[in-house]
Amino acid sequence: MVDFSRWLETVNGMSQSRRRGYGRVSAYLKGLGVPRANAYRWEGQLRAWYEEGPAELEALRQERAELLAEVARLRESVGGGAGLSAQAEWEFMVAAAVLGTSDEEIATLLRRAGGRRLSHQTVHATLAAAGALGRVVYERHFAGVGRVGAADEIFLGSEPLLLVVGPLSLLISGLRLAERRGVEDWRPVFAGQRELVRCSADEARGLVNARKGAGVALQGDKFHLLRRGRVYLAALARRYEAAARDEQDAQREVERARFRGGKHFGQSASSRRGHARAKADRLLAEYCRLDDLLGEIEKAFAYTTAEGRLATAGAARARVSAALAAMRQTPDGERLAKKLRVLERPWAFAYLDAVEEGLRGLRLEQVGPDRSVRLGRRVADTLAWRRTDKTPVEWLAKASTGSLADQVELAVLGVSDEAIRSSSYVECVNSRVRLVQVARKRMSEDFLCLLAVHHNMKSFGRGSVRAGWTPAALAGIELPTTDWLELLRVTAEELGSPLVRAA
Repeated sequence: MVDFSRWLETVNGMSQSRRRGYGRVSAYLKGLGVPRANAYRWEGQLRAWYEEGPAELEALRQERAELLAEVARLRESVGGGAGLSAQAEWEFMVAAAVLGTSDEEIATLLRRAGGRRLSHQTVHATLAAAGALGRVVYERHFAGVGRVGAADEIFLGSEPLLLVVGPLSLLISGLRLAERRGVEDWRPVFAGQRELVRCSADEARGLVNARKGAGVALQGDKFHLLRRGRVYLAALARRYEAAARDEQDAQREVERARFRGGKHFGQSASSRRGHARAKADRLLAEYCRLDDLLGEIEKAFAYTTAEGRLATAGAARARVSAALAAMRQTPDGERLAKKLRVLERPWAFAYLDAVEEGLRGLRLEQVGPDRSVRLGRRVADTLAWRRTDKTPVEWLAKASTGSLADQVELAVLGVSDEAIRSSSYVECVNSRVRLVQVARKRMSEDFLCLLAVHHNMKSFGRGSVRAGWTPAALAGIELPTTDWLELLRVTAEELGSPLVRAA
């Protein structure tokens, strides 16, 4: 194992070598006997620690504070830690587990909180039983809830966790820990989505075929639809940079030839410079042309036009077709257009179809003249408001006066909630699951159901646009209690078994 001081010394030396001129880093590393791959890896790790370390440390401190607060609450509930009841011990272990605490740490914290001295094997067995009870609660109250969802997989080590998440609420309404992510793995997930009519997802073959078999409409994920095009443009930019470096090298050769006075050498260097410059200019012009066309395609994803009118799926598809046709005029453009062929599929702009269909029923007296402009303005205002406020439509409808203006606003709001174009909502849940997975390593599907119950009933904190809400409340789910541990206890009683032995 390399000593940390050697890392620091090497990276500092690299920085000083760069100040002295080009090529000095390689000579410095050769003199030290340190491979360049190792040195650049150390430099990247040190930079990451410097830039991201404080944020990670703050996250760990916050997690520790939450655990200590939970310990204090449980200690107070049993009279100052003078011994915990079996139920209090059970709740302590389960709450600590879903907050991202290992079995060994839970046993230690439990003992310090006044509980019994338990082995980590006992804690593990208790959490396995709690996971089985969590699956019952999850499937009874949360599985398959919601008309619209975002579907994607996240990886827990090498195992893919298949998820369906509500876009407005971030409710986990579908999950499965699978060995792969093919159609047979996704099929049970969509089979359990009893209310789902549309989902946003990437174009992964297994996911697409499974949702098609379940009769669920697909909206392509904007990021994945454009990703291959952006990757190709980035590669084209690197080709231009390489050509520009060749031109610079040739220019230096020309200058050296002028200094030496060699005519033949100078002509050869000038020729190489001319070829390199022509190549760089051609690549730069092509990159700019294709980047502008890709920008035109990105504009097609807007909900409203530049003039403020309501965008239509037909116009968006026509814009994409025109841009792809313009790309195909050159070899590089042809290759880029092939990367973007997925944009010509029907589900690339299905969200605009959903907007048109949802607003088609609004009458003239509700919208007024110049329908496209008025609806475009309402949709733009609604989307801007939705970014900062996630109050469900059902709650707003209860406060409505029933006026025509309220009817239009509620209709536009309901349509905008269903016309999603991204599957990134799964990544919001990924950050929650990943925190627990780091501490607990391997997690069973039962435990993931328990974690989903906790997530679905936990209030969003300060700084979130959903602050004060729980995913369950945003999804309009009526529950016997708002306390997730109490819901586990109620479910255990309905199963006719004490809480600790309900599973």
